[in-house]
Amino acid sequence: MSWAADLAESYEGWDGVRGWESLEHDLRIDATHDRRGHVNLRFVIRGPRDYDPSAWEASVMVTLDASEDMRSLVAELGDLIS
Repeated sequence: MSWAADLAESYEGWDGVRGWESLEHDLRIDATHDRRGHVNLRFVIRGPRDYDPSAWEASVMVTLDASEDMRSLVAELGDLIS
């Protein structure tokens, strides 16, 4: 997952939101950096069909250390999808 790897390598920070979205648009991850060493990841799932105006949405925000926690996440994601 090169998107997550790019986040891990950008531990010094960035402006705005860096987002990733699944092909079906039912999963989205929005990443922001607080410039104090933390990355906030907002995981959003949407269903049953993203294009349906009545689709539901659920999200959770996770805050990680911008260096080691992000590198660990990238490694775990790599294990998950391999």
